[in-house]
Amino acid sequence: MSMAGTFSAEAADKFPPIWRKSMTNDPGTNYFLNKYSASLNDPASTAIRNIILARVVGSECQSSRLSKAKVRAYRDSMLGSLSSDALKAAAFAAGSELRNFDYETLAHLCAGIDYQFGPKGALIAGAVSSGKGEPRYSYDQRNPYIRLPEFTGK
Repeated sequence: MSMAGTFSAEAADKFPPIWRKSMTNDPGTNYFLNKYSASLNDPASTAIRNIILARVVGSECQSSRLSKAKVRAYRDSMLGSLSSDALKAAAFAAGSELRNFDYETLAHLCAGIDYQFGPKGALIAGAVSSGKGEPRYSYDQRNPYIRLPEFTGK
């Protein structure tokens, strides 16, 4: 009987409770903030990864909102002068970095929105409002991976 109580309590939560300890706005504690805030080898790939992350976090984190104007300004300043071939290569590299994006990653990035995208954000300042710091939907251990949209240049 006690096992049934454990399962129902965990099912009521949006994610495994053990994650709460590392779901902070501090890259020293939150591995995913540290990983996805580090620059890639190519500035264009880094910019595309940042744009994809802003869009995903802005749409998939509860009560958060994406500032399309901030993201557009960032995109134009970082990628405006690239040729289409260079843009495709950078998008491929950024997509490769995000290949194993899963619910745990999303949950940790939702908790650290302010660090990456807040008013003084490390990636795109002011691109995403904080929201509640949690994903919009519950964790499904049968399907933990999240398919991210491809970057089309827009």
